[in-house]
Amino acid sequence: MNATIDSTYQGVVAQLPLELRDSARGLLFELGLARAPDMGWADVFQLPPSRDLPLFALSSEHAPSEPALEAFRRAHHGACFYNVLVDRLADHQAAATPERERLAAHFLAYWRRSLAEAEGGTSPRVESIERSIRAWRLGVGLEQAALARRTLRLARYGRSILLKLGWAGLASESLLHQRGESHRSPYFRRAFFLLAVGMQCVDDAADSAEDEAVHGVSLPTALGFPPPALFSAGALLTRAAGAAAARGGFEHFAHWLSHRAQELEGIRARRIRPEDNLAGMVIASSLEAVCLSVAGPTQDNTVGTSSSVSSM
Repeated sequence: MNATIDSTYQGVVAQLPLELRDSARGLLFELGLARAPDMGWADVFQLPPSRDLPLFALSSEHAPSEPALEAFRRAHHGACFYNVLVDRLADHQAAATPERERLAAHFLAYWRRSLAEAEGGTSPRVESIERSIRAWRLGVGLEQAALARRTLRLARYGRSILLKLGWAGLASESLLHQRGESHRSPYFRRAFFLLAVGMQCVDDAADSAEDEAVHGVSLPTALGFPPPALFSAGALLTRAAGAAAARGGFEHFAHWLSHRAQELEGIRARRIRPEDNLAGMVIASSLEAVCLSVAGPTQDNTVGTSSSVSSM
């Protein structure tokens, strides 16, 4: 049976102390992420790479139901459970109660255990979890300091996103390592980083009004760009992510990214003014440079967004 993010969560909840289970079942609603108490993780993580990124780390000849892949999918799910909870608490979008802190500890224990099991229990790569947690804390600090100052440079914005979301690629890169395909990791990392930053641009554009109301400042305002420009950058970065995935031979990932880029580009063509599209090109070029610098070199070391921008 394939591991879905909701079936994994049901298994985690079943292992919790009895007094935490009801809270865990309604957690997404309590955190403000779900519109109804009975909505699941797949309802919130609607984009397939968000909930099942290891599936996209495979080339087309690998069957998606093999046991090793299922183990890495569960490890990715565990990462989602922990990081979604602590991120909402850190952003003060939900109260940090003792019960939620206990849930976070249980989710973290599951994440560690499931990644170790997927890797065979002997790989030191599970230590990357601790590094990703430290990176997340640094990213949260950078973002909060910028919002307090009400100003943020693009390079720091990109870096804070990658610090906060680096955990999401751990299971996928560990899967590549286990398969002896570590040489393909830089391509996957580029594609994932570009997608992550592009998704965050789209989300921050959509959340700008709410952030202004809650925090007194939004990320587009702190960056000095209108929200539509950030959305336009998100579309460009998603297109660049698809090019990076294709160069690495990640056909399934490249196909999905191309389709997603088309959706965003359709919205951009209908709703975004030309001047905001031009600003989006500036944003995308700057953020891509951050992604490529952090991801590290590949054999061809080519740049994706610049080609997307120049073709417009």
